[in-house]
Order: sequence, then structure tokens, then C-alpha cells
Amino acid sequence: MKKVNILILVTCGLLLSACTDWLDVSPEDTVEEEDLFKEATGFQNALNGVYQQMASTSLYGRELTFGLIDAMGQVYRIYGENKTWSSCISQYHYYYHGTKFAYDANKDIKNAIESIWAKGYNTIANCNNIINHVDDLKTEDFRGGEVERQMIKGEALAARALMHFDLLRLFAPALVSNPTSIYIPYVTEFPYYGGQVALSVEETLKKIEADLLMAKGMIMAYDTLDLAHRKALGAQYRFDSYALSSSEDGSKVISLPFYHYRGYRINAMAVTGLLARVYSYWGGEKLAIAAKNAQEVVDFKWTREGDLALNYTENGWDGRLDYDRKCSQDLIFCLSYPLLQEGYNEYALSTGNACLALAKYDEVWNYDLADGGDFRLKFIKTIDDWYTDHMPLKNIRPNSNNDLVPVIEDMVPMMRLSEMHFILAEYYASIGDFGQAANYLKEVRVGRNCLGDVDLGIVDMETFKARLLGEVRREFFQEGQTFFYYKKYGENLRKGMIPESFVLPKVTNKYCGVSNRLVTPELYPLSNKVCNNSK
Repeated sequence: MKKVNILILVTCGLLLSACTDWLDVSPEDTVEEEDLFKEATGFQNALNGVYQQMASTSLYGRELTFGLIDAMGQVYRIYGENKTWSSCISQYHYYYHGTKFAYDANKDIKNAIESIWAKGYNTIANCNNIINHVDDLKTEDFRGGEVERQMIKGEALAARALMHFDLLRLFAPALVSNPTSIYIPYVTEFPYYGGQVALSVEETLKKIEADLLMAKGMIMAYDTLDLAHRKALGAQYRFDSYALSSSEDGSKVISLPFYHYRGYRINAMAVTGLLARVYSYWGGEKLAIAAKNAQEVVDFKWTREGDLALNYTENGWDGRLDYDRKCSQDLIFCLSYPLLQEGYNEYALSTGNACLALAKYDEVWNYDLADGGDFRLKFIKTIDDWYTDHMPLKNIRPNSNNDLVPVIEDMVPMMRLSEMHFILAEYYASIGDFGQAANYLKEVRVGRNCLGDVDLGIVDMETFKARLLGEVRREFFQEGQTFFYYKKYGENLRKGMIPESFVLPKVTNKYCGVSNRLVTPELYPLSNKVCNNSK
């Protein structure tokens, strides 16, 4: 039988330097592929493994959320910039070089970039293995029948598209800069031994679009199958499973963890939101399609009465935002990483080489926010010592005994309602309707407890971009999106920046890929949420 230990060999030639070697790792618990995919539970476990890989520190568990990508987005204060003694990222940490866009400054930042590349394509390889085998079983082998098979395949397709999209946004310029030069391969084979050449930015976007469109139909069929399945996307159910056994019409979701916790998976709203994100980045005539998909997410209803699935998180009677620092009610999709708190500790101190104190605090937070208390200020702590710094609290466990704290602290936000409103605002600004664009920005502001009737002064595209980017910096700190907004608009993040600063160098080490096995739930049990899949 074939052991799944070599997952991917990344493209040579146009993409990489000479490919003469690859890393061979054969762990003791290597999964036998033929055994893994004998039953539907094998596909469930493999899919969970994909999400676990995505939550690794090389990807969204650190570098592509609060780590390197936010350093590149100028979210954090760095040594020597304010001419005063303060908490900051020191010149000895590779985030400092990321902030300076010095991607070859030392081995640490080179290793971080190579790890993003390798782990990203490793995750894609696992997606491809699922996609290429899930049709081998009979419909009756799946407890949820054909709709379950389609859901599994759809999520794998969407994850493949998401991973390629973020690799594209990192290792290639924005479409407006250089749409025809080649940058990354779009890998669909498993096992992969080369042969798929790198594509242009536009060609890659077309493949991402195709995967997401196919995935949308499959995932939507599952999440809208009946009232019970729609209910699973409700604000109080996406990240929990209580009282999800039935709905008004007598339908029900299978009472096993794999079929619940849809907020931790690329669900129907998330795949539609991903399409909106991709079309928004694409720009031009695609902005109208982006707006259509974003509106579909905003309007998604989870009850017969027409209750919206997504609402902005409010403080409420129990002081919810004192413990819900991830604003989980307006999260569309997140990952779960049980080691998030442990891994974040070294970055949360007011001293040290990688202290993540917020940069340009007064500039970012001084625009019309003294009007009753922007909820987002609850996620920032002022530290008074020899100096005053502003430390983000999103990834620090709150001092609360609320039952939701253990759930929320593991969350890695991947997409939220505010992004959909930003995309709608972008579209209306692009057609010159700045009043409507301002209204969508106000939707976010009102949701975050800012005054809704304030004149944002949006009269042209320049003032719109300034207001949008201001909201982006306040909304997405430590969530990895700020850098991409600046890249999309070609806006300088710091003095002396050049267009090439937005593009990570393509990996050129001797290893052409990563060898690993299919990740199974035993490695990173997702707080017993989606990984306990026994029939």
C-alpha cells in the first residue's frame, strides 16, 4: 500500500531554481492512504487536517494574521521610529525587517517566508488529495448522503482557492501593477511531481474564481438544505452546537461534531465572501460582481422569519465585549488554534524583541471616535510605565469566567461582516456614488458604536480611500488584512517604499517542496469541536 508521506513537489523552471532534491520525512504515524479513504470518516479527518494546517504558525495561526503580514502592514511600532523609549519590535527580530520590506535581511525572515510558501502548498496538496478521491466512495457511504460528499469536496476546493489566493497576494504584485508576468503555479494534481508552470496574476485569479464558483454550489446545497442546516449558520450556533437538533419543519442536522460548528469551516457565507474578496482584489468590472456577492452574505437569513445570520457584536446586558474580543457574532469564518494563547505570549509583553505595540496610534484613532466609545478600543490596553504604549488585546485571554471565553480565545478570525460592507462601499465609490459608499462605511461605524450621522466628507476617490483605510486599520489589526488593502490600492505604507516592496521573493532554496503526511485530527484537536468524527 502507498504511504502518504510525499505530498508535493513544487514547480521548477520558471518558478524555482534547480530542483535536485526534496525532503523525505517518514513519521512513525504515517497514514496509509488506502486505509484513510476507505470510509467517509477518512475524508472528514483529512478535511479537518486541512483546517488544522491553515491554523499553523506559518500560516494563519501567526504569520498571516498577527505576525509577519501585520508587520509588513505597518500595524506595529518598530525600534527607532519615534525617537523615544518605547515598547516596539526591536531591530533584532525578523518582524523589524518585514516592516522595512527587507525580505533577505537575515535567515530568520528568509525561513519565515519559505515556511509560508511550503506550508501553503502543503495545505493545497492535502486539498487535492481529498478532491481527487472523494468521488471514489458510494453515496451511501456518507452518513449525510450526496450532500455531505459535495460539502466535503466543496470545502476542499474553496480551501485550495483561498490558499492559492493568499500565496498570489503575497508572492505576486497586484493586478494593476503587472497582470501578465508569471509568478505562482496553480496546483491541482496529487501527488505532484512538477509540470504545472507558474501563471500570470490574471490567469491565477481565473482559476481561483473557477474553484470558488464550483465550491459555492456544493457548499450552498449543504448549508441551505433545510431550516436546520440554515440554523447552523445563525449567530449563536456557528461556533456552538446546542439546540441544533431540529427546526420547525422537523429537519435536523446529524448529531455529530463534524456536521456542526460551521463557523470554523468555509461555509456558504464564507465561500460567497471569498468570491467577494477575490473580485474586489481583481478590481475593474469585477467590482460589481464583488458587491453582488458581498450583499448576498449580508442578506443571508437563517430562520423562516427572515432573521439575518450576521449582526455586529454588541456589548449587551452581560458586557459581552469585555470577554468577546474577537467579536464572534459578526465573524463569518474563523479557524480554531488551541495553542494560540501559548504562542502569542512572547509577543504580548511590553518589553522584548517582538513587542507588538500599535503604531501611529494617535493618527489611526483620532478621527471622530470620541463620540460614545468605539467598541474596538476595548481591544487595546494602555500601558503606563516609562512611556505610554498601546497594546492589542485580541489574542490575550480576558479576565472573565464567562463560559464562552475558552471558545473565543482559540479563534483565529478569517472573515467578518465588516469586510462585506467595505466591499460594497468600494463598489459604490468606483461608480461615483460617494454618498452610498459613505453609508456602507457608516454601517461598520454604527456597528462599532460610532455615531452614524457624522459627515465623513467623502467627495472623491481620494477621500474615500483615506476613510476606508482608516476603518481598515481600526477594524483588522492583528487579522492580517491591512497589508492587502494598501497593496490593492498601491498606497505607500512608509516613506521610501517601492512597488516591489509589496511582493515577497519567490522561494529558491534547494527543496522544491515539502514532504509530509496527511494531517489528522490527533495532531491538533480543535478543542473537540470538529475533529471527533466517529460514527
